[in-house]
Amino acid sequence: ALKDGNDAVDKHREVIKLDPNYRDAEMTIGLYDYTIGALPLPKKIAAGFLGHRGSKKRGIATIERVAREGNWVKEDAKTLLILLYTREKRFAEAATIARDLGAKYPRNYLYRLEMADALVAQAAMERESNHAAAPSAAETEAFATFESLLRDKNLPETTRKALDLIHFKYGEALLTAGLYDRAAKEFVASAQVAGAQEGLATMAHLYAAQALDLSGKRNDALTQYRAVLSRPNVYDAHEQAQLGLKE
Repeated sequence: ALKDGNDAVDKHREVIKLDPNYRDAEMTIGLYDYTIGALPLPKKIAAGFLGHRGSKKRGIATIERVAREGNWVKEDAKTLLILLYTREKRFAEAATIARDLGAKYPRNYLYRLEMADALVAQAAMERESNHAAAPSAAETEAFATFESLLRDKNLPETTRKALDLIHFKYGEALLTAGLYDRAAKEFVASAQVAGAQEGLATMAHLYAAQALDLSGKRNDALTQYRAVLSRPNVYDAHEQAQLGLKE
């Protein structure tokens, strides 16, 4: 994989030599740079012996330049930055880019989900540092984003089919905020969406059960744990449901 990536970078460096202003070619270079820089230390050292060297900081800076000055792949670079900023726990920056792209492409629900996810992660990080209990402004915006997605009648049919995912992500956000009753309702709604993904529905029942347990509604939680065991197993869902039934 490193060799193939290096070969691709070599080709794009040739493009840059032909036209130093052709920023699009730098996205491959920046991503390769970041990927090598993000390797665990032992693998990074081994890659270095083979001539593969990189830097996360330099890689992100390169992709940021493509996002500002690129031609054909400017939006692709911005989309990639959402992922990289999230990985680096730069949630506020990830949310800003996702918010801008969501406004530009309102029919693409994924940008709005990414923005809400980043806002929730930012709020959780802030809560750890200042021990706040009430939902923050970031969480309030995230919750409003989920609500708008669920109410939006102008979304294309492909997005309407993703309501199971939207409900599920909303439930995760509410669970992170400690709003267990509301979280359970969203997880149950996710599992009940017509045509919901089987694996997602299994996990939705499990998370609903855990949220109900956290809110003190043990009998309702037991019902959801049993629903997990009646469905296809995903990861260790059945094992967690068995544990949940015991205590």
